[in-house]
Amino acid sequence: MLLDWRIVYTGGVFISLFLFIILISKRQKSTADKILTAWFFFAVIHQLLIGWYAFNGMSDMPVLIGWELPFPFLHGPFLYLYILFLTGQQRRESHDILHFLPALLSAIILAPVLPSMSVQEKLGASPSAYAPLFEWMVRGIIVSGLVYVILSLVLLYRHRLNVALQFSNTDKITLNWLRYLIGGMGAIWIVVIFLPSASSLYVVVTLFIFFIGYFGIRQVGIFSNPPPAHEVYLPAVVQPVETAPALETVVVSPEKVKYEKSGLTDTEANRIHTSLTTLMQERQCYKDAGLTLGDLAKTLDIHPAILSQVINSKEGKSFYDYINVLRVEAFKQLLLQPVSQRYTLLSLAFECGFNSKTSFNRNFKKITRLSPSSYLKEMNICIQEED
Repeated sequence: MLLDWRIVYTGGVFISLFLFIILISKRQKSTADKILTAWFFFAVIHQLLIGWYAFNGMSDMPVLIGWELPFPFLHGPFLYLYILFLTGQQRRESHDILHFLPALLSAIILAPVLPSMSVQEKLGASPSAYAPLFEWMVRGIIVSGLVYVILSLVLLYRHRLNVALQFSNTDKITLNWLRYLIGGMGAIWIVVIFLPSASSLYVVVTLFIFFIGYFGIRQVGIFSNPPPAHEVYLPAVVQPVETAPALETVVVSPEKVKYEKSGLTDTEANRIHTSLTTLMQERQCYKDAGLTLGDLAKTLDIHPAILSQVINSKEGKSFYDYINVLRVEAFKQLLLQPVSQRYTLLSLAFECGFNSKTSFNRNFKKITRLSPSSYLKEMNICIQEED
């Protein structure tokens, strides 16, 4: 009778295969989708090899023993590259294929070694001259796994900063999918280091697959085609004004040094700011809860880094704060209209572009120094606060 952990592991293999089939049949795959598909392809093969060990199938095909070693070198790079492309942090000149060099080198090293070893040597039942090689390879696998988990965490941190720079509402932008991927991989390496038993590894890998399958299917766009997104740019394109990249070479006078890095003159900045103010007054773009810096830059037909710089210098605010100040001011004006008394406080907030109660309360208090309810009392306005 099969042990419980073997039954669980078998389920994990089938779940991996199922997710791979979903990914490969997904239409309009992005580069990140293709990386995730390739990752699941190799993950299925790796799981099958480990399962083959779990069910003591080595005697049937002893030639396969040892060939599971290159696969752990793949998971870290796949995790890193998937997050890199999913968050738009890749660079054109990057040599991504080099991340898979350790896996390739380990396979090249094993190619002449494994055929020269007996089955007993491969299983560790008898001494082998290649034992130090395998010990160093296992250490290399652990180092590789930990390094790529750390690098992935760095990418996630940078992505959080990018979201704050470009989006006017961040409450409903979830980074949980990336956190689950990184956390799951980290948990696997912790088990490998501190609980180096086959059953523990099989169970944690299977739980990770179940976990990723469940949350990946729940998150729109991972295993299905995502809805049309707002205009978003790479983190390298949009930066705070202090580190904005040079966009063109223009000679500027000393009094205009604050625009020196982007080549933007004070006259041009004033023109853009005037156009932005007019646009907000006439079209009230801030009422779009999903508005991004890219959307606004596209409407004004300017580079997003330039628009970010103008908002920083002329308004003294980030894009996020600038839009939410406009929303709060619109909300305050809406409160003065008698017809608004028919609606709840939250419905009025949504009308002004906020997308959650938490976001509305936080930004309102940050800007006015009062909570919405305190402001209503101070202004002697009677509005329903809850639905």
